[in-house]
Amino acid sequence: MTNGSAVGLDEGDEQRLAVVVYHENGAELGLLKPGLPLTIGRAEPSVLRIGDRRLSRVHACFLLSDNLITVEDLGSTNGSWIAGRRIQKASLEVGDELRLGGVLARLHALGRSGQPLRLEGDEHFRHAVDEEAARARQFHRPFALLVVRVERTRRDGAPPSLVEHVHRWVERVHGLLRPVDRLAPYGSDAVQLLLPETGPEEAVRIARVIAATPPDSGPRLVVGVSVYPGAADTVEELVELARAAANRAGPEQPVDVCSTAPWFDSGTVAEGSLIAGAAMRELLETARLVSASRVPVILQGETGTGKEVLARFLHDEGPRRSQRMVRVNCGAIPKELVESTLFGHERGAFTGAGQMKQGVFEEANGGTVFLDEIGEMPLAAQVALLRVLETGAFSRVGASKELTVDVRVIAATHRDLEGMVAAGSFREDLYYRLNAIILALPPLRERGDELEPLVHRFLRLANQGNGRTVQGLEPATLELLRAYSWPGNVRELKNAIERAVVVARGALLAPGDLPARVQAAGAAERPAPTPPPIERAVPAPVLEGASQAREQLRGYEAHLLQEALVATGWNRSEAAKRLGIPVRTLSYRMKVLGLKKP
Repeated sequence: MTNGSAVGLDEGDEQRLAVVVYHENGAELGLLKPGLPLTIGRAEPSVLRIGDRRLSRVHACFLLSDNLITVEDLGSTNGSWIAGRRIQKASLEVGDELRLGGVLARLHALGRSGQPLRLEGDEHFRHAVDEEAARARQFHRPFALLVVRVERTRRDGAPPSLVEHVHRWVERVHGLLRPVDRLAPYGSDAVQLLLPETGPEEAVRIARVIAATPPDSGPRLVVGVSVYPGAADTVEELVELARAAANRAGPEQPVDVCSTAPWFDSGTVAEGSLIAGAAMRELLETARLVSASRVPVILQGETGTGKEVLARFLHDEGPRRSQRMVRVNCGAIPKELVESTLFGHERGAFTGAGQMKQGVFEEANGGTVFLDEIGEMPLAAQVALLRVLETGAFSRVGASKELTVDVRVIAATHRDLEGMVAAGSFREDLYYRLNAIILALPPLRERGDELEPLVHRFLRLANQGNGRTVQGLEPATLELLRAYSWPGNVRELKNAIERAVVVARGALLAPGDLPARVQAAGAAERPAPTPPPIERAVPAPVLEGASQAREQLRGYEAHLLQEALVATGWNRSEAAKRLGIPVRTLSYRMKVLGLKKP
């Protein structure tokens, strides 16, 4: 749910929006027409009548008006719920879902010929990216994230014009996707794409096809690309990099690709200075004391707590500040390239080594090497790293001559290195060589006094990056931010604020602008009323209209069920869970619609 970033339609537009309601006997669809309320309930005078006793007679009203989709609860007994929060009135965007009593409803877009467009809500999309990242890590496979947006022609802070809205051009993008790809709105003038099993070259090719807009087919599009592995090794980082790349893209460079080799990054690794609350002050004092030393340091903390920022602080506070700090993303380096990345290689040392190349330690001579996610480094590379730490000497791959360097090593990890040593997956001698000093960064949930200053910093950055002029937050919005536990820590907070700025319509960020998972945090403290037990549903009446409407609904329902089945590997229990219907209902509808596993 978002506060007004919805896809809207005018009377002359051929694309349509629909509310699909899933119940025990199947699904019912109601089309949204501009200015005409669509009431949903159990009986007359509801326009869309669903025979389910969890619904009130007239339960809720959906309205498409002035380029905005809203839902309003009409005093129902069991309430209307979004992300675990009972709502009276809220704004929606395509892909959002809600519960009417105990019945699932989802907002969908239909193409010009009536076919469904596979637009998902933000939370569903995020879950899909998390699942794909876990699969990619397990099987060492790539995937790509793309952010596609309208080329901005003005930066006055106003929301996108009607012609820039997603619904005007998303069908073009949808037509270029494979069945396995995922698509979700990101505000009113952008979408996010998840491309499984897609490496850098193919991702860039797809991005260029999307950006190659014929002059007469609508607004010009630009694309930001990030790829795993290579761009980053965490979901929050990948999302952040893709959105930043889309913001950089423009007429001169419609496709912007974030670096595909950040394990060898000698630029600035973190923006802005540290914001230090009470929980961080003592840590920073210790960091300042050890910054002048050459001894190795391990930064321990959850993903997104700011380990890169603290590493930059250690470098900038010490005598090596005028030299390079080179970041090595140990979790993103392909296994076969670890040693050549760290130590360089000679021409002809291996297939593809067309010329001599310096490694990280040569690049950082006189400065600092930041070994990010050191726990992901293969054992073979750990041996070579230990020797450099002990002697300062190494050889390029394919060379016999030794080189000597002077570097300070800072390592970072979110893993338990002592436990890895006990398990044999991390060398004990390397661990004791690195852990001269360990600095443990507390998670954001333990740094409550830092949250508000961070929010205002990220609000300013999001305004700058997206051409917006959001001035602040409503008090209720700040309370929700404080109630959420932030498992992704500071990076997740930054992404949440940027998304809120993108979808916001008002001068202040409202609770409805926040991601659904953050909104749900506020509802957790208020126990929800227990809905009545599920009773057998009364057969739902057929939608008003001729047999053509019935056939269109059957086709639409078949597509939705098949999409859920394919996404879960034809696991009926998981597919039913995704759709919010009982397994027996899914099995029955599969039989009626003739859906079979290939």
